[in-house]
Amino acid sequence: MAIRRGPFEFVEFRALWFARGLSLLGDQLARVAVTVLVYDRTDSPALTGLAYALTFLPYLAGPLLAGVADRRPRRTVIVALDLARALTVAVMALPGIPLPVMIGLLVAVTAASPVYDAARSAMLPELLPAELYPTGLGIFTITTEGAQVVGFAVGGVLVAAVGAAPALYIDALSFLAAAIAVMVAVRPRAAATQLSCGGAHLRATFTLITQSPVLRRLLALAGLNALWMVPEGLAAPYAADLHGGPAAVGLLLAAIPLGCVVGAGALVRFTSHETRLRWMLPLAACTGLPLMLCAARPGLLLTLVLWTLCGAGTAYNVSANAAYVAALPNTCRSQGIAIASAGMVTGQGLAALLAGITASAIAPWYVVGAAGAIAVIAVATMALVPALRGVGHALEHAVPQRP
Repeated sequence: MAIRRGPFEFVEFRALWFARGLSLLGDQLARVAVTVLVYDRTDSPALTGLAYALTFLPYLAGPLLAGVADRRPRRTVIVALDLARALTVAVMALPGIPLPVMIGLLVAVTAASPVYDAARSAMLPELLPAELYPTGLGIFTITTEGAQVVGFAVGGVLVAAVGAAPALYIDALSFLAAAIAVMVAVRPRAAATQLSCGGAHLRATFTLITQSPVLRRLLALAGLNALWMVPEGLAAPYAADLHGGPAAVGLLLAAIPLGCVVGAGALVRFTSHETRLRWMLPLAACTGLPLMLCAARPGLLLTLVLWTLCGAGTAYNVSANAAYVAALPNTCRSQGIAIASAGMVTGQGLAALLAGITASAIAPWYVVGAAGAIAVIAVATMALVPALRGVGHALEHAVPQRP
């Protein structure tokens, strides 16, 4: 009887997972530390919010930058980015550094994230057998959500305990440790393509995605992620209307990532990739149904339950991400991943902006409920429209291939 192996039995996977976790924690810690420093020096909530918002802008350039991870060995790209981030964060911690320079360096640090993420996701099928790849990607999804919860919490405690500047030095060490882990445990591989023109490569990848029905529909599912950004963006006014303070805001912000960790963990542990593909649309609908109930203005406790259930529904991304990456050729895999990431981040930013504008005119719980209704309608359309009905069957056969 053959013994079933898991992704963690592969040394290269363990090293990449460890490095990814450290890099994620480092990103969150840098955001917390710089936010505290900016507010301490300026006493301006507007400038503090601007500094934090700027860290998301680099994702818009991700599709063009990520082509580097297709034209250069991906292991080299990952190591170089972590070493560069370690050095940059260490410079940020120097005493007396001007705030504009510090914010610019933070943007540079976060600019590495879309390229790093694309290179890491694109390399994962090279590290695992095809049958274990979906589970491995699911583990990375859980790690990403968990690191967001832990990173902000630990970052706040660490900054409070040792100060922002020492926390940045610890952050720099985390990036250095991540680079060393990959250098030691992941073997070098050749670049996926020798194409040198970034613009031509981007256009070719974009054309491939737009001409593929499966990739287009998976991108549509990814677009739903913008709608569950609405409750997170309105957490502060939502909590205020429930007469809750900062603690309530923190609990609300943690609810959806916590739900995703639980939901994705259960899917990866108890279901197969084929089963997860069949459950994509029902789970996607579950992101909207709980939010719709928020229109009835439930109390804080029930809202936390509803938002956690919404997060559990977002676990559909585990199978959607795996199918999307599997459908991309190795030669443009990094850039294709970055295109999806840029679209999601842009959609989430626009959704949060529109939700904030709308919530200035109507109660925030109505806005959250409306976002849930839009999500349910979108999923129902994907399930009922004849042109889209066959996508589930097609995706079930999107088994990852070795490059």
